[in-house]
Amino acid sequence: MSELLDATKTLSEAWLQALTHAVSQRGGRCVHLVMTVENPGSEDETIRDVLDLALNEASSQSVETVAGTIFPNSLYQSPGFSWSPDLDEQSVRELDAAAHNLYERYVGMLPVLLRVRANNRGTYFSRMVTWPGKKPGGTNQLELRISRIRGEFANGRRTNNTLDIDVGADALISEPVAGVQVYAPSDQRTRGFPCLVHIDLTLLDGTLHCLAVYRHQYLITKAYGNLVGLSRLMHFLCEQTGAYCGELVVHATLADAEPNHRARPQELVRSLGALL
Repeated sequence: MSELLDATKTLSEAWLQALTHAVSQRGGRCVHLVMTVENPGSEDETIRDVLDLALNEASSQSVETVAGTIFPNSLYQSPGFSWSPDLDEQSVRELDAAAHNLYERYVGMLPVLLRVRANNRGTYFSRMVTWPGKKPGGTNQLELRISRIRGEFANGRRTNNTLDIDVGADALISEPVAGVQVYAPSDQRTRGFPCLVHIDLTLLDGTLHCLAVYRHQYLITKAYGNLVGLSRLMHFLCEQTGAYCGELVVHATLADAEPNHRARPQELVRSLGALL
């Protein structure tokens, strides 16, 4: 059954609460699991360290590696300040240059990334910055959203609910600029990638909130890293637009505790419960 979990201060608590709930369900799976992080980016290092150790012992990707699929933090050099309508031109250019450098560096890496079989339909971040994500020169959805939010602030408006980012549709229509993209009615392919299908951004009273929808959320191997990556994406957008960072909500239409994974999720929940 669907489950709206209690809001938590840190993403670590949100992840552990979700895993604990899913582990307790028959088969380690549940539908429509919703977690809310009030302070995206805040973590309990103990929880992350325990998970990373279990992932390493199971030869699975680290939290940091998974987070980089949504936002490649190592490629972004923050100027240390945020945009505002009153920012001087030199500072605006510096802020823009930091974002453009991120996009260019990632897109420059794309031919190499696409050689990996799992990336043959693009990556999450490539779909955000060069839609549909398979080659340079596509639509940069992040740049468009940043421009839109800056425009709202510049015109004295602090609320907007048309700021979605599409990552789930295939390139069956062109130019995903204005709103949610759809599949062609003739398309009947079954999709494995992407599990993350949509990111919705809502600006309310100058605060940017984020909702991410996953068709299948792997709670051991992906979920914690996903929360980190989404949090970093939010902070990037807030720095580039001057918005305050609001809450992060993740809706997993199928939440999977991966009960047979070598990281032993049931034991992980018990050990973390004993530590905290």
